Amino acid sequence: MPLPRLLLRADGNSRIGLGHVMRLLALAEILREEAATCVFLIQEPEQELRRQLEAANFTVVELPVRPLAEEAAWLVRHVLFATDVLLLDGYSFTYSYQQTVRGKAAHLIFVDDLHSFPLAADVVLNPAGGVVISQYELRQPGARLLVGPAFAPLRAAFRSAAALPVPASTPDTVLVCLGGADPTHQTQQVVELLLALATVQQVHAVVGSAYARWHELHAWASQQPRLLLHHNLPATNLVELMRQCGAAVCSPSTISYEYCAAGGGLLLLLPVADNQRDINHFLLSIGVGLPYVSAADVLTSPEANKLAEEFRQKQRRVFDGLAPVRLRQEFRALQLPPPPFFLRPATPADSHQLFEWTNDPAVRQYSFHPELVLWPEHERWFAARLTDPESLILVVEQPGTGYLMGLIRFQVTNQQATLSYSLAAAHRGQGLAPLLLLAGTRQITQKFPAVRQVLGHVQPENLASCKAFARAGYRKLTPSNPDSVTYAWEAAGQ
Repeated sequence: MPLPRLLLRADGNSRIGLGHVMRLLALAEILREEAATCVFLIQEPEQELRRQLEAANFTVVELPVRPLAEEAAWLVRHVLFATDVLLLDGYSFTYSYQQTVRGKAAHLIFVDDLHSFPLAADVVLNPAGGVVISQYELRQPGARLLVGPAFAPLRAAFRSAAALPVPASTPDTVLVCLGGADPTHQTQQVVELLLALATVQQVHAVVGSAYARWHELHAWASQQPRLLLHHNLPATNLVELMRQCGAAVCSPSTISYEYCAAGGGLLLLLPVADNQRDINHFLLSIGVGLPYVSAADVLTSPEANKLAEEFRQKQRRVFDGLAPVRLRQEFRALQLPPPPFFLRPATPADSHQLFEWTNDPAVRQYSFHPELVLWPEHERWFAARLTDPESLILVVEQPGTGYLMGLIRFQVTNQQATLSYSLAAAHRGQGLAPLLLLAGTRQITQKFPAVRQVLGHVQPENLASCKAFARAGYRKLTPSNPDSVTYAWEAAGQ
């Protein structure tokens, strides 16, 4: 299957900030290997932004400034191909815009944090946790909602930070970052409050290239002996700085997620925009952040060091470093067609059919136990699985006919599910295996929301099955056994 072209549409500059473009940049980095090429479509990109995108080897197309309704029609006529995947991130790309471009692109992905208007997207990505599908009006049949840190696209340096040792920084060193633009200009006010606390030894304030009052802030900061001011830090430097700070005052936005991913600590949340409401509520509700109004009490508490360590451990569990894997899974799954079957739970009446499939010569050939299964053994096994609350057997049925096409089964142990599957001989070689794997995976993760990983074990010579797992979005794990290849799906879990 040829790789699609990935088109990313967002705007960013010193007037409106860079958040939308930076979010898509992180997504493009994650999905780069899944696309033939990645193209950013932007109105009025400033030179520094263009340089940053092109330095990452992405193509930048500057769009003429025109009403968005006209732009959508222009994209359909002059830019979009029928095989393209289009990503939108911005509050102006309303339903009518989406509907226009959706008619030409193969798939539409919408990155959102407001859920304020209907959506025509195939996939909606909201990095805020705690958001539920009932808060959206999703008009595209089969549309999927991906929410929370499990799917949050972070920049490469922060994606890699999950593998670093947990830092031992203390909350007497505090980071202040209210987003790159700090649109409400509260950085100085926050720093003044922190410097007034006797327990705070050092403050690091960070602003980005879109910050409009740099010279004024810099002149003031030069008179503050316990303050270091940083401007437009590269991501790797920001990770290093965050790991030195056992406390942080951040806007509840991507910067808060980046602080948690980098190592974390006492996180004090100060919303500076309406679109930060959901992330603010989520981080407070799961106990990985505190409201900024509590900063003085928390940072001067004798329990501050203990609290910082407790927060750090919680944050590491939430930001597990697997978001890129989950996003690539979903991107591959998006490109599969709808299955021409449905799955239903197996019943005792299916026993004979499953017995025949089990002893099919091709099934036995690629089984890790190739000997024939005897009927009494099958009966005992099947009855035990049907009554096992940690087991799920799903039968593949053709709609309207009752005709059985195959099966997929799962065994759950703690937070892990292991699967096996087979298709009837008449339905092999038709491209159904990836569809079966994906449909089964959706069902097991829905029925067992605590499952964090789904595994499938395949003999290395079973190339058809290996290809099926890859097409379904599974990733191949590093082999520990030369006689087995293991594929994994990383679930969001609960």
